[in-house]
Amino acid sequence: MKRSLTKTTALASLLMVPLAGAAMAKDAVVTLWQGWDEAARSTFYHAPQGSPILPYNFFMALEQPSSEMLFIDKEHLASLGMLYWGASALNPDDLPIGLTVDRDIHGNEPYLGMNCAACHVTEVKVGGKTVLVDGGVSHFDFWRFMQTLLAALEETHKDSAKFDRFAKRLLGDDYNAEAADQLRARLRGVVAKRQEWAFHNQTSTIPGPGRVDALNVILNQVTAKMLERDDNARLADGPVSYPYLWDAPYLQYVQYNGVVPNEGAGALGRNVGQVLGVFGQVSLQESTIPGGYASSVRIEHLHDLENTLETLLSPQWSELAGKGLVPQIDQTLASQGETLFKGECASCHQVIDRVNRGALASIPIKTFGLPEIGTDPAAAMGFAARAVASGPLQGRKAAYIEGDPLCEYVHGNTVLAHVTVGVIMHDFGHTYKDVLSTIGGQAKDSLRQKFHDIANSVKATFGFGTQVVTKAELTDRQVIDSLREKGKSEAEIVEVLKARSTDQTALYDLMVKQGMLYNGKDADCLETLETAQYRSRPLNGVWATGPFLHNGSVATLRDLLEPPEKRKKQFVVGNSDFDPVNLGFVEPADGDGHVFDTSRPGNSNSGHVFGTHLPEDSKRAIIEYLKTL
Repeated sequence: MKRSLTKTTALASLLMVPLAGAAMAKDAVVTLWQGWDEAARSTFYHAPQGSPILPYNFFMALEQPSSEMLFIDKEHLASLGMLYWGASALNPDDLPIGLTVDRDIHGNEPYLGMNCAACHVTEVKVGGKTVLVDGGVSHFDFWRFMQTLLAALEETHKDSAKFDRFAKRLLGDDYNAEAADQLRARLRGVVAKRQEWAFHNQTSTIPGPGRVDALNVILNQVTAKMLERDDNARLADGPVSYPYLWDAPYLQYVQYNGVVPNEGAGALGRNVGQVLGVFGQVSLQESTIPGGYASSVRIEHLHDLENTLETLLSPQWSELAGKGLVPQIDQTLASQGETLFKGECASCHQVIDRVNRGALASIPIKTFGLPEIGTDPAAAMGFAARAVASGPLQGRKAAYIEGDPLCEYVHGNTVLAHVTVGVIMHDFGHTYKDVLSTIGGQAKDSLRQKFHDIANSVKATFGFGTQVVTKAELTDRQVIDSLREKGKSEAEIVEVLKARSTDQTALYDLMVKQGMLYNGKDADCLETLETAQYRSRPLNGVWATGPFLHNGSVATLRDLLEPPEKRKKQFVVGNSDFDPVNLGFVEPADGDGHVFDTSRPGNSNSGHVFGTHLPEDSKRAIIEYLKTL
């Protein structure tokens, strides 16, 4: 049941062979059976995905801000929530999990990269032991990592003594004044790129450990950075918890807002989109052979990473209990909880077999409109409510070689879809470049038809949350125009549109506002009805994934069964000490750490009131049952 691409790789064969003298943190770590061997872990932990951050040798020689200690010092990176598993063939310098030896779009030298493992491998400290959970919700503080890295680069460039130490480490015996001047000039360019990233991704809500506003960061990178349109950037104020990844390839939808169906080209599309948001580089210069957009994205490695996820299993409480780290499950209480779960929760959170999950993308996923679920709207709205200038893409086809021409103003997700298709098409075209340049006529047309088929597949399988509503009598756009001519207000027009539809995820207020602001072709391009929603999913292993809700605003599963007004308004996150009673993580006794404040934008702990009406003994029973999943 593996997806196939035009390229195959042998990353999984690069076994994690410890190098001599490597510090093996894994010797003190308890591992659980989640379906992976060392080869699978090696692939997931350190396979590069095409996310170049800065030249690799720069990173290795860089000092921490306001310190002469190296940035790569293990205690320093561990303080940012990063984990270690030892050196290997893919990780010769013993980087923490999720950092990689990558390349940029030109491929001329090694770059420091980051892959999905940085955010999706975690540790749980319980019973005096540290337990590794693959595919879990990392405590990695991505935002602080980026801030600290930028500060280190800026200080190195400005501080003569700091730069001199950096240059001597980097240049070694080749150090001289001329070489140092050339190095400083190049460092200036590296600093500028990281400053540009920070400028495009400003926020008024610091995410803290275990969270990032992934959707806004992706759209900022694609629509502002790649299009060179700073006006397309938006505040990254919709942070979400890193989702846990086991079972992901088998779900109909993966992202919290259910924007990319997992079937067909959808899995590849969401992975490419993720790389574009995490430092991926793309040239929007069109080419004929191969077609599409050249990029740093390592599609063959994304294929390996996705295949690895197909074998990942959820962690089991019973295995921890068997190791004496947590109490055994009270089977009588869990049985009572199962009955309650079926009545209160199972209609949204389907119960699935941990091992036999069926076909890929086959598990139905229920989605909820914002009024129904009632949770913080920032993540869903930040993705949906974004009209941007198409810049250099204006006039190009929406799905690169298929679809209508892009208008001057389009939805941000339309740009993301276009660029994603172009990147995939270039990778596919590069594979057949020599063939296309030599074969003629009919055979060439047949192969080019495959390009069109891929574009159509990508366009059809991940519309990035948009849908066009057509009605026999009048389209929504015609209704808006007609009522506007009659002098109706935006609020009045919204109510008319709502009366014509039962879709609770539809953003008619956004559609009407854009209908008032834009005219002609731009209005046609923005006629697409955006939806804002969140998805549910099966809860296998959910006990190990706190904090909870899509934005991590509820500390424990027990807290989630309380009405929103009784949930904690503030709590400290980033601690790995597990709470086996309430199912979450214990706040540090000294209160040291990032304070999660639910009053901040994007941090609301409202909504998801299912089960909150139950008596205390029923809530305890549900908690006990969740341990069995």
